[in-house]
Amino acid sequence: MATIGLCGLLSTTTQGQAPLEFQALTCPAPGFGSTWTVLKRDGANREVEPYLSSLGKGEAGTGSVTSPPFVITVDTITFTLRGHDGPSGGRGENYIALVDARKGNTLMKTAAPGSDDLQTLSWDVSRLKKVEVRIEVHDGNAAAGFAWLGVGRIDAGPTFTVNFRKGMPKAWDRPARAGTVRYELLTGGVPFRRDANVFTLIPLDGAVEIPCGFNAERLYVLGCTVRNGKVGTTYGRIEIHYAGGSPDTIELTCGVTLDGWHKRLSPSPTLHVHPSSDPFQHYLVIKPRDAKIEKIRMLANPDTDLIPRITAVTCETSEESDRLTPLPASKLSAEEAAWIKAHQR
Repeated sequence: MATIGLCGLLSTTTQGQAPLEFQALTCPAPGFGSTWTVLKRDGANREVEPYLSSLGKGEAGTGSVTSPPFVITVDTITFTLRGHDGPSGGRGENYIALVDARKGNTLMKTAAPGSDDLQTLSWDVSRLKKVEVRIEVHDGNAAAGFAWLGVGRIDAGPTFTVNFRKGMPKAWDRPARAGTVRYELLTGGVPFRRDANVFTLIPLDGAVEIPCGFNAERLYVLGCTVRNGKVGTTYGRIEIHYAGGSPDTIELTCGVTLDGWHKRLSPSPTLHVHPSSDPFQHYLVIKPRDAKIEKIRMLANPDTDLIPRITAVTCETSEESDRLTPLPASKLSAEEAAWIKAHQR
């Protein structure tokens, strides 16, 4: 799988100041694993009982999840379903299906119900007695809204019953999604290069480590949003590790270093993030120590179900490294340069 190249060289000609050198960091390709996981929040960020959800990588996340095979012994299979297949439904991309385990053909299919609340639904399978089948749940809708699906329980009688309140069954297959890299370049102010297919560099179930090996005057972190976050809640952190000594830690807190997702920058004076050329992604400025940065770690808070969105890192440094590669030249305004100096963390 290709890695994400985030890099750049930027010269600004601020009077009385040497040209700045902005380079972007090459980040490991994030896992393109399944978006399916057991969550306790629905698409409106309400707390609910645990259920199987495709919101693991946000509403833009896609993929399928498959049950182990079982033999039908009942007349009816009952299940509870929530979620959406587009604002008005009918796209045919988010659905639950009953599949013949030997032939692979779809026997029954039900689309997302267009509701955040669980709906009780069923299939008449009386004509399918003794057929070996499996359940498949699909999210193929990569839109930013009305694009998720969830399952609470499935009851197919004594041969197959699952309740996701108890977690993800180990036998369920969640195949990794093949990843492709599609670069986007953000210019106008601090430049960034990001992979348009990556929703966030921070994985749902852990942390990402980015090797460095150079000194930097400043680090610029793009994204800095969280979906339906609660102001004052910390949803993760960034750690700057040096060749010697303890790391610096920057908390990713809604209202301070994170803003709301899919909205323009809030006017709150407590925010330490600046607009980028993407109106829905902002950047945070970090002032590291005068020491070699060994690595950067980005972590989600395991006590919350929301993942901070971080999509690219640009470094202000004159050093050369195989972790850095060039961007087109861009200029900072005097106002942006002053803001950076006043708001670096």
